Amino acid sequence: MSVYKFRVTIEDNSDNAIFRDIEIKSTQTFEDFHQVILKAFEFDNSQMASFYVSDEDWNKGQEIALFDMQITEEDGEKVLIMSETELKTQINFVGQHLVYTYDFLNLWNFFIALIEIVVKEKGTSYPKITCTKGKAPKQNAKSDDLNSYSIEDELLLSENDNNMDDEYSADDISEGFDEYENYEQ
Repeated sequence: MSVYKFRVTIEDNSDNAIFRDIEIKSTQTFEDFHQVILKAFEFDNSQMASFYVSDEDWNKGQEIALFDMQITEEDGEKVLIMSETELKTQINFVGQHLVYTYDFLNLWNFFIALIEIVVKEKGTSYPKITCTKGKAPKQNAKSDDLNSYSIEDELLLSENDNNMDDEYSADDISEGFDEYENYEQ
């Protein structure tokens, strides 16, 4: 039986490389893979997620969703379901790419590459995390960034609001509407 070794890199704004190497049997499902990725990056299982088979430029292709939402892709292909889809049905060569998106509000994107196919070792349970590099960001880091304003931010925002009043008048905003009154179709 084949075991896939993936490198899973999280999209992060820092300069540090943050990745996990994960080994998983080719016969396991995308849901198994989803669970081990969450464990590897210390995220909880509270959000929606999808895998996308992708090309070498990370363009998203076939979607493999966590739940069946009765959605059909633009090209008419049915969206696959993680619990029903074995890895080997979508992944079949070293170098193949996947994009994994977790939490569609905060859009955590993970870039996944199949780096090796090995033979299953007797007595080893899969999936397993084989290498860890970098400290994973906190799951709520993106939403915390959006919701945290300092006093300086508030002052800057209110200063800009006051400047907007000086720069634009009500006449400026409605200027040009008169031209459309006589427009005939």
